[in-house]
Amino acid sequence: MPHVIRSGLADLTAAWRDLPRGPWRWGNALARVEGCYLGRDAATLLVAGVVIEFGRALHPILLVSHGAETTAVHLWSAVPVERTEGVKRLLAQVAQELPAFGAGGVLTTNIPPLV
Repeated sequence: MPHVIRSGLADLTAAWRDLPRGPWRWGNALARVEGCYLGRDAATLLVAGVVIEFGRALHPILLVSHGAETTAVHLWSAVPVERTEGVKRLLAQVAQELPAFGAGGVLTTNIPPLV
């Protein structure tokens, strides 16, 4: 599963309010954030997106969560979605926005060319 783990704890309440919505374009893919939903504990954030790639609309939901002094972004497993290049790029884009909310550098990822 594609993921990005950054050092530090991002302020997910601020990200819920101010996360950039896009749209972003990468080759044949167009993506944007449609909504953000903050968990009751303010340590989890669901980011609902839409990715249009080759004329098909995909609706990934990203889970941004806190670990032990880390902030992770990955696909929410409750909603299966095809892991296309555009979906991975949206995940990488959301992860790249997190330093503005206090997250640090990338510790680990399995999509390194996109981050």
